[in-house]
Amino acid sequence: MSSVQDPGRVGRYVRMVAQPGRGAALADTLLRVAEGLRGAPGCELYVINLSADEPDTVWVTEVWADEEASDRALSADLGEVGIGEVLELLAGPPELVDLRPLGGTGLATD
Repeated sequence: MSSVQDPGRVGRYVRMVAQPGRGAALADTLLRVAEGLRGAPGCELYVINLSADEPDTVWVTEVWADEEASDRALSADLGEVGIGEVLELLAGPPELVDLRPLGGTGLATD
């Protein structure tokens, strides 16, 4: 029997591939985006990960209170935190994997 703490909670893995040699720049820019999302309503987790074996690939791990919080934060004008710069660094469109977080170490379950 599975126990879902918050059925409205949404998660996402986002894989972004930078233009050749620009992986570190993409990661740095995404870290600024993450800092800009600190305190955004409903943002529970926004972690930037650099691939261990693909230096131009960056993964973003996201957890949101609900889809509305994600939409609101990510569709807002985040230009000051570098979202436009992120798009300029990409070699192609981001790949998204949508998830339904259930719980675990480090994930708040108030």
